[in-house]
Amino acid sequence: MRLMTAMILAMSISVTAFAKQNTLEGTVKLKKVADSKVQLIYGMVPSGAITVKIYDDFNTLLHTDRILSKKEFSKAYDFSKLAEGKYQIGVFNNSGEIDHLELNLGTDRKVEPVVFSKLEKVENNQYKLLVNSLLPSNMTVLIYENNQLVHEEELFNSKGFQKTYIFNHSRSNSKIEFFVKSDNGFSKLLATK
Repeated sequence: MRLMTAMILAMSISVTAFAKQNTLEGTVKLKKVADSKVQLIYGMVPSGAITVKIYDDFNTLLHTDRILSKKEFSKAYDFSKLAEGKYQIGVFNNSGEIDHLELNLGTDRKVEPVVFSKLEKVENNQYKLLVNSLLPSNMTVLIYENNQLVHEEELFNSKGFQKTYIFNHSRSNSKIEFFVKSDNGFSKLLATK
């Protein structure tokens, strides 16, 4: 009988501990809200001090934040001034770690230049080039006829342009290619048909 009572007591303690763990996991959350910003949401009244620890990729402790609060809270952490790499953020109470988040700065970001370019043959030897960019940058237009550079043009601090190019001395079966590139990494070869 004592064995049965001890087992029931042990099961009720483990179920209570498990239920408390699940409650903590649902109400305490680290959430990435921007490329370099993390929000801590603590949706319950803390039973003591809460500690937030931030480590770099080499497990070096960079920052410790001790929070004493008598009510629910949220706090933002800005990582924009840190170097590129992986960072670990942990939230701890007197029982141990409650939540954990791994943040990659710069290493998983690939910024694609946002540029649109289109080439259209208008008439026999006329070609309309349209280039639009979200951000102003220096651009270069190179025009090739049968793999020979025939025209080069530079535009400074431009958000785009539309221009018609006329080839007066071009043969009808010539291969015309436009190459557009910008300082922010965009480059595209546009061939006529």
